[in-house]
Amino acid sequence: MQKVCPRCGATFECMYNDILQCHCASVRLSPEQYAYLKETYPDCLCHACLTQLAAGNIPYINKSRENDKESIDSEQR
Repeated sequence: MQKVCPRCGATFECMYNDILQCHCASVRLSPEQYAYLKETYPDCLCHACLTQLAAGNIPYINKSRENDKESIDSEQR
């Protein structure tokens, strides 16, 4: 099933019906990162965003950043 990442807007293939083959199955998140993901986004994230979250490149603990995409875009300028 094609989905759009709610964080970055990228289109990706979600394989919820075969979760072991889905890109998300290869990304390991801490319990805190997983809780942040569930609280913050209404649907699955693309592999790039999940990988960034797992690597700590998304400030999941800093609740003052309400929109990660805007925060990261402004930091990259």
